[in-house]
Amino acid sequence: MNDSSQGEPPEPLAEAPGANGAAEADSAGLPEAEELSGIEELQSRIAVLSRELTDAKDLARRAQADLANVRRRARNERAEFRSRATEEVCSALLPVLDDLHRAALEVEKSTERWDDDREDPAGNVVRGLSEGVRLVLRRFQDTLTRQGLLEIEADGAPFDPRVHEAVQEVPAGPGQREGDVAEVLRRGYLLDGRVIRPATVIVAGASPKPAGTREGGADTGDDGDGGSAEDPATPGSAAEPLSA
Repeated sequence: MNDSSQGEPPEPLAEAPGANGAAEADSAGLPEAEELSGIEELQSRIAVLSRELTDAKDLARRAQADLANVRRRARNERAEFRSRATEEVCSALLPVLDDLHRAALEVEKSTERWDDDREDPAGNVVRGLSEGVRLVLRRFQDTLTRQGLLEIEADGAPFDPRVHEAVQEVPAGPGQREGDVAEVLRRGYLLDGRVIRPATVIVAGASPKPAGTREGGADTGDDGDGGSAEDPATPGSAAEPLSA
C-alpha cells in the first residue's frame, strides 16, 4: 500500500513574530523616509531656482528696456543736435544767398544791353560773368536744398501769417486779389518744415474806388438836397494792419 505523503518535503515552520520582524520593518521604513526627505529638498531647491530664474528674466527685460531707452534718447539727441547745427549754418548763409540773388539779377540786367551785339568782347565778358553767377547760385541752392532748406512760396500766393511777414499794404493791381502777396521784399525759407525766416512781403489790399462815387456806384455829387459828398466809412473799407 502506497502512502501519498511519502516523498513530499516537509513544510517550513512559520516563525513567530518577534524582535527580528520589528527590526526588518524599521529597516524597510528608513529608506522611504530618506527618499521623501530628498524629494522635498529637491522640490525646495527647484522652487528657489525658479524664483531666481524669474528674477533674472525680469532683470534682463528691464536692462533691455533701459538700453532701448538710452539708444532712443541718444538717437533723438543726435537728430536734435544735427537739426540745430544745420539751422544755425543755414541761417548764417541766408544773407549770402540773398546777395547771390541780387548779383544774378543785376548781372542779368547788364547783359540785356549786350544781347544785340554778340561780337563785342565786353559783352562776352558780361555774359560769361552772368552765366558764372547763375551757376554758383544754382549749386549753392542745390547744396542747401539737400540739407532740407526750401524757399517759401510767396509771390502771388495768398497771404499766410505763418510763413509771411507783411510790412505794407497797397491797393490791388490788375490781376491781383485782395489778400494776395503783391511783392516779395525778402525771400523766406523753411528747414525741415520749420520756418527759419518768414518771407517779407507787401500785401494787396482793396482796390481804390473811383473818386466821386458812393459804394454801389451811386453819384456822390451834390444832388440838390444838401447832402455831403463823403460817404461814411463802412466796415472793411479802411486798410487794417496785417500781423505777421
